[in-house]
Amino acid sequence: MYLSSLQLTGYRNYHQLNKTYCPGVNLFVGANAQGKTNLVESIYYLSIGKSYRANRDEQLILWGARSFHIKGVVEQKNGVTEIETRYHKDENPAKTILLDGLRQEKWEDAGGRFTSVLFSPESMSIIKGPPQERRGFLNYDISQISLSYGANLYKYRRLLAQRNALLKKLGSVAMPLGEKKERLSLWDEQLIGCGSSIIEKRVSFIGRLAPLVRLIHRKLADSRDNMELRYMLHARDPQPAKQNADGRQYASAFLREARESYLEEDLRYGVTHWGPQRDDLRILLEGMDLKQYGSQGQQRTGVLALKLAELEIFRGESGEYPVLLLDDVLSELDSRRQGFILESIGSGQIFITCCDDGAAFTARGGRTLIVENGNIRDNECGV
Repeated sequence: MYLSSLQLTGYRNYHQLNKTYCPGVNLFVGANAQGKTNLVESIYYLSIGKSYRANRDEQLILWGARSFHIKGVVEQKNGVTEIETRYHKDENPAKTILLDGLRQEKWEDAGGRFTSVLFSPESMSIIKGPPQERRGFLNYDISQISLSYGANLYKYRRLLAQRNALLKKLGSVAMPLGEKKERLSLWDEQLIGCGSSIIEKRVSFIGRLAPLVRLIHRKLADSRDNMELRYMLHARDPQPAKQNADGRQYASAFLREARESYLEEDLRYGVTHWGPQRDDLRILLEGMDLKQYGSQGQQRTGVLALKLAELEIFRGESGEYPVLLLDDVLSELDSRRQGFILESIGSGQIFITCCDDGAAFTARGGRTLIVENGNIRDNECGV
């Protein structure tokens, strides 16, 4: 899989851009604040439907403009796909997604058509950030390889919002607790069914990811230390999920118990305190929680191991590597780790931003692009 061309209109500091790219290394070089990261961000947006730096799409519009437009051509072994997204702040809906010219209702419908793996300074939040960052990491990965997971996640969020709205309403009503529980039961049963499916998929995915992470981390760190992943079910005393023959039944039983335990608290605060939206992923090194006790170097190596394991998971599903995006991290990796990345991705496509010549990467054969004030020059492959 590789991105053969990208068009931008009104995106960040790009008025108009229409460029083609090499299947191998594409290195963006330039001074700070010229648009290197904006370019990588737009590629990621085309893959996942949101930015990794902005909270709202409106923040991505060129200053003074009302809209932005991203269009990419993705080439895979089974054909070519044209992916397009438009955002206009004055329209309803503001965002439009097109696959080969056909409008899609939501981004989940485009899942898996263009996959990317991003490693940027913001990626450190997978280890250093709150649980929602780690859940987001799992949600993105699983959605790329399971359309049913993305659909379940979308459905669960709608059900959760409806239950929370009912909790707020019931919290202010004088009514026996049993009657309130009965009023909630319709939503509870749907949440438990959908939530247990989500948990089962997450636990199963971690079972596949963990051995790859352990092996890659040992090679990256040049040590025999064990890196472990544990899915933690939210409870008053958080507990690691069990991976057994019937993960959904186990998750369902846990959620039913949690519903009973948190019922009064849910009604008091108008928020659902149980379910996969409360779970966490613990990342351990030799039994030590990397978030609490890992050094900066250990945390960076841990995130890189997760990202390279992502590559292998996606390749195992589709038979080809996703696009690898390395944003402003080259200077933080020594030559051995840089070489390991090249070895890991094989013949896959890489987009890299840096301020130096990135010789270790371009030596593999690729292209160096000079970014200056929202413009890109040097257009030939093999340079």
